[in-house]
Amino acid sequence: MISKVFELNKLLSELEGQGGYFTNFISTMGIQAGIIRLHAGENDTQGAHSVDEIYYVIEGNGFIKLDGKDHRISQGTCIFVPAKVDHRFHGNKQDLVIFYAFGGRS
Repeated sequence: MISKVFELNKLLSELEGQGGYFTNFISTMGIQAGIIRLHAGENDTQGAHSVDEIYYVIEGNGFIKLDGKDHRISQGTCIFVPAKVDHRFHGNKQDLVIFYAFGGRS
């Protein structure tokens, strides 16, 4: 993969065109990174992954359920999720935009 600069607004626009709620914009053997955008009331269908993950809330607020316990999140929140831990975002009343990175392919 060659070096590249990514713009959030362009990624969100592409995401809207794809019809899903997340997009991977980097996917190599060493790292996978992307953006999640959940509209108000939209379901996050992800579950546990086989690798550790980092999430950073770019905008919005709501909750993340980690191992059955809800944690409030808002702009600026950084979340570490160890491999194989069940998790999902929910309870957002406006768009929730989140950056994520995995330690390789899950």
